[in-house]
Parts: sequence; structure tokens; C-alpha cells
Amino acid sequence: MNKPKDFQRGLTIVELLVAMAISLVIVIAAAYMYLASRESQRAIDRSSGSRETGAFVMQMLGREIMNAGFYPATSLPIAPDATQQGMYDTYPPLPADPRVATDWQNPATSWPPVAFQTGIYGCDGGQLDVATSTCPATVATAADTIVINYFTSDTAEMGKSTGRRSDCTGADVAPSGAGGDPSNAERKKNSGGVPPTAVDEKLPPQLPVFVSNRFTLSSVKISVDQNDVNTKSLACSGNGKSPHGTADATAYQPIVPGLEDLQFTYGVYTSGDTLTPSRYYTATEINALSPVTINGVSLSGWQRVTAVRVCILTRTTGGNTKISEKTGSERTYLDCSDTAKNQPVGDTITRYVEVFGLRNNLKQYY
Repeated sequence: MNKPKDFQRGLTIVELLVAMAISLVIVIAAAYMYLASRESQRAIDRSSGSRETGAFVMQMLGREIMNAGFYPATSLPIAPDATQQGMYDTYPPLPADPRVATDWQNPATSWPPVAFQTGIYGCDGGQLDVATSTCPATVATAADTIVINYFTSDTAEMGKSTGRRSDCTGADVAPSGAGGDPSNAERKKNSGGVPPTAVDEKLPPQLPVFVSNRFTLSSVKISVDQNDVNTKSLACSGNGKSPHGTADATAYQPIVPGLEDLQFTYGVYTSGDTLTPSRYYTATEINALSPVTINGVSLSGWQRVTAVRVCILTRTTGGNTKISEKTGSERTYLDCSDTAKNQPVGDTITRYVEVFGLRNNLKQYY
């Protein structure tokens, strides 16, 4: 028996269009949800990456700052010059009288410059000039520079791995051949006679060698999601790559991008009764301080620094880390001068502040 014609009909064109429209809406909604979740995940990744950058840079600077002013006080396996006996546990190391070739200080050549006479030094709003070891004119909107100086008795081989013989660029401050800081030229020798005339990288130097690292910010361009992004990076210059008196256009090497600002203030004590800072000063303010006599010794402002306050601003790269906000209700952040500012469109700026003690200045003499 044949079925009636009414039971043999397919979908009408209207029904087909409705079904296609519904399917299209579902596909578009699914695609929108996928793209939104992917962009949300990218925003989370950018924000978490920026936070990790801030924490990493703060830890790196903290480790370096706590080395400032260090001079090894251990007995060296190779006998130093007799005139140097007992002249340790101080920064800078005391010169002999009369001066000998292994002395680090050399008043006849005005060495060292002010930037290296103390374990810590700084420049406000600009990069230390590695050719002259001096600070430039202050630019209010520019990042500061911190100069961290210390000595090490590490061998050259140890410096390539876990030691402190290499500067912040990874360069040996006292290589066996040419290069490195000229103030280490005699002190690094450790073999070939008495006094030593040659260098054996497996042995420690005859006297501790000088290490100086300078940290600031530099502008860089990086690739994010196949797009070029302009940002700032933590940059360093060490006396292994660019020793004092040497002009080098690439002296400051970028290390970690994604920063917005870097500022330092320095805690200075004023009484021999306590090493607690009376207040925190900028580098310019410390340079203007008069010497203070404590326990019969005249000390400059930089010699009385026992703590460093570090302020870092990180900025997300790639954009779209937050939604747009209504006028008058924008999110804000505090900059390094404690001024509230609006967050930039699309990006997020985060502030990190920490105080580090100069453990080699936190000591008393009895």
C-alpha cells in the first residue's frame, strides 16, 4: 500500500534556513567563547609573566647588593706581598707605604674614582658613564643606576660556574690574557715565581680581584606574539667587559625586559651607637652630605650607607591585560615616588619595593 504524498515530503526551504541559522549561531558562540578564553589566558600569562619578572629582578639585585663592600678575609693559599699582610677585612683594601705594584689603590693616578671608593654608589636619573666612571646630569624621568663593588678570591674556573669572579655580563674581571679590569693586572697573578709573574686559572689570585657591576634600565625592542614591542630592560655593565676608562657603546647589556622604572634610595646612619639608617636619601642627596666623624673616623655619606631601598615598576608587554574602564574610575598604581597614577590603556604596571641591608657595612669594631 502506497503512503500518502503528505508523508513523503522533506524539509522546506524555510525549515532548512532556520536550522542553518541556529547552527551558525551556535558555531559563532563557540568560536567567540574560544577566542575570549584564549585571549583571557594570554592576559593571565602576560600578567603572571610580569609578576615573575618583578620578583626575579628584585632577587637578582638583592643578591648583588648584599655583596657590596665584600673583601675576602680568609688566608690565601698563595702568600701575598709581605706589605699586604693584615690589610684585609676592609673596603677598599688599604695600600702599603710605600706603594707596591699589587696595591689596588693608586693615588698617583687618582685611582679609584669616587664611584669605586665604596662598596655601593649610585647615579640619579641616568647611566653611569663607564669611560669616566661619573654620573650624567639627572633626568627626572630616567631610571637610576646602582654601582656595586666588591672583591673575590675565586679562581677563574670557579668564576665560570658558581663563583663571583665573573661580572654581571659573564665576563671574567681578571682573565689570564688581555682584557679585564687593569686594576686587577698584578693582583690576579698566582704562579711563576715570588712575586708571581703569570696566571694559572686553576689557582686563586695572589690577592683578591676587583668586581664592579652597574645596573640600570635600557630601551629594547622584543617580539611578543610575532609583534614588535618597545619596552625597557634591566641592563648591566661589568668591569670585565667594560673596565674603567674604556668607552664602549654596548657597555650596558639588556638582561630582563618588561620593566618600566628602577629607582634606588640609600639608608644612611648618623651615629656610632646604631647602624640603623636615620633616613633614606637619593644619590644626589648623599653626594651633598657633609662627612660625619664617628669613633674618631671621618666618614662620607656613601661610607655610612647600610641599606638600599629598591623600587621596581614592571609593565606587561603585548597589551590587553585589562578591560576598558569608565572615565573617572580608572585603576591606579603608585610609582616609585609614591604618586598615584592611572594604569595605561591595555597594560598593567605593578610596583615592587624591598629594602636590602649591606651586610658588609653592618659590622662594629671593638
